[in-house]
Amino acid sequence: MRIILDTNTVISGLLWRGKPFEVLELVRSGQVEAYTSEAMLEELLDVLRGNY
Repeated sequence: MRIILDTNTVISGLLWRGKPFEVLELVRSGQVEAYTSEAMLEELLDVLRGNY
């Protein structure tokens, strides 16, 4: 299965347990393929840096 994760889902999965965390675990284990774009990665970096 291929999925696209939005920034909110990634942040939630990194910080807390629950469904977003489970999705990231599926990606980590190779059961699901996550796709992204340069723009989405830039947004994620901005949020992680506190620049958003």
